[in-house]
Amino acid sequence: MKIREYFGDTKLNPEERKYLIEKIEKIKEGILTNFKENEIFVDLKVNQNKRKQWSLEVIFEVPKSVFQASEKGFGLTETMDKLEEVLTRQILRKKEKIQDLRKRGNRSLRKKRTIDGKARF
Repeated sequence: MKIREYFGDTKLNPEERKYLIEKIEKIKEGILTNFKENEIFVDLKVNQNKRKQWSLEVIFEVPKSVFQASEKGFGLTETMDKLEEVLTRQILRKKEKIQDLRKRGNRSLRKKRTIDGKARF
């Protein structure tokens, strides 16, 4: 997994940066287990405006799919937690959709196999 970080003018503590990286790796280890390490690219963009509001954006690029989420909030850890929930929801929805399509495809193949050509299923 390759992580590209964009902090702009924002200075992060090593602890804050470590927390963000851990959350991203948690998403990868928990959900994106089907892909190899070198197939996953992550963009992490962190900004803080004059009112001390954090703006986070994470983009997961995997083969055939791109998952993107952005959140704003006044606490860095809270904002990252919300972002993690949004990304996991997106990824799980995509996985379930693929599984459903496979099941439906298998069902239609079974319907096409008939013992008697005149039989109706």
